Amino acid sequence: MATIIKREGKKGVSYKIQVAIKDVGLGKMVTKSTTWKPQKGMSPKETETACAVFADNFEKQVIQSFKTAEEDKGNINITFAALSKKWIERTRKIYGDGYVGLAEQSLKIVLPMIGGYKIKDITASVVQSVFDRIDRLNKHIERFYPKKDIKEILFKHGITFMWLRNETELNCASISQIFNGRRVGKKFATMFAEVCGMETKQLFEVEMYDEQYSKTTLKRFKLAIYNVLSYAVRLCLVDKNYASSSFVDMGHIERKSIKCMDEDELNKFYAALCEVDNIQWRVSVKTVLMTGMRRGELCGLNWDDIDFENGKIHIWRSYSECPHAGMKLKEPKTTTSKRVIAIPELLLEELKEYKKWYDTQRELWGDRWVESGSVFIQRHGERIHPANIKMWVDKTCQLAKIPHYSVHSLRHTNITLQIMAGVPISTVSGRAGHSKTSTTTDIYAYYIQSSDVSAAKTINDIFSREKK
Repeated sequence: MATIIKREGKKGVSYKIQVAIKDVGLGKMVTKSTTWKPQKGMSPKETETACAVFADNFEKQVIQSFKTAEEDKGNINITFAALSKKWIERTRKIYGDGYVGLAEQSLKIVLPMIGGYKIKDITASVVQSVFDRIDRLNKHIERFYPKKDIKEILFKHGITFMWLRNETELNCASISQIFNGRRVGKKFATMFAEVCGMETKQLFEVEMYDEQYSKTTLKRFKLAIYNVLSYAVRLCLVDKNYASSSFVDMGHIERKSIKCMDEDELNKFYAALCEVDNIQWRVSVKTVLMTGMRRGELCGLNWDDIDFENGKIHIWRSYSECPHAGMKLKEPKTTTSKRVIAIPELLLEELKEYKKWYDTQRELWGDRWVESGSVFIQRHGERIHPANIKMWVDKTCQLAKIPHYSVHSLRHTNITLQIMAGVPISTVSGRAGHSKTSTTTDIYAYYIQSSDVSAAKTINDIFSREKK
């Protein structure tokens, strides 16, 4: 039975329709939802009837879309390739484009090794053989470096940095990388050459070589096989998942140690940041540093997400690159990544100042302004590209004369500051958007231990004073 929730807002009355259904294929309850708005002039009775009909039709559509898993039951002759396609279709209904894109990439790599096998014929030895092949995989690397005289080449064709920045849709940070002689990806290099009306080889030197995949990536390839075979178990096509660690060696991945600033580096970084004239550079980097937001979450931030009156930021979405789909707004990394966090007073004042600058820019650009709703923007109001944030963090490190730190390192720094200050782990975990507190304790174990030692010393000092 569909659940109907009435909502009243500034734009009038709407109804949220929710349907909960057991997905046999994924082995979990799934909630699908949509919104219905009544037509103008409808009476309360007409609204009630029309909404009920809409909800009923929506429920039927949801039920129908989830029937295929039941139909697949008993198809013991289905191949791994065919089942993986069905698993992707099921997964797309639940998870975001980012997760599905990575899964598709992984399956593209492993299907030539296992795709032709019937599910019923896949044994532990078959899986182990495939895993051993995966461990020996190499990837073909192409690196694109701007030619040393690229500025002169472009100038001869009447192409300047300002023309590229103002008259094209190319990302400003990536244009800067090219003009500074830094490496760019194949996709952007190709796009850049096309905009300039030239061939890629005229502007870039290409370095090609083979490189072994990282252990993390190899593990992702194996997990793709594991997930498809788990789907087979749920459909009762097989009794066991032979890709589990009970039957095969999945390989061990050591967790990378986190990198964050020490007190001296942080002071230098913040001092340099406060001296930056570019208000968008200054405020965006401060927002990451003071809230611990992920880069994609920062770029996905809209003005409606900032509650200036109560000093809160609502984090609902992320803006990042999806495989085969380019830059997209999507759901955050995990369900718990959707969160509301308090804004430090210093940052709140900076955001208010920045809003005034933003409104001024909108007036200056007039008809050329793109109304994206994004807090941090490119020149004409388009949503900012994550590469811009990376560039500003890099430049701030240079100004501060400290070692290089990534945008994610600022997030690590924020979280460790909270831990060292004695903020409860549950609060730290909630502000970080971790799925569970154990994630926080696993990643930041060293700092938690250090904080614990500091707490013991504080208690010792208190009782020492009492004794005196």
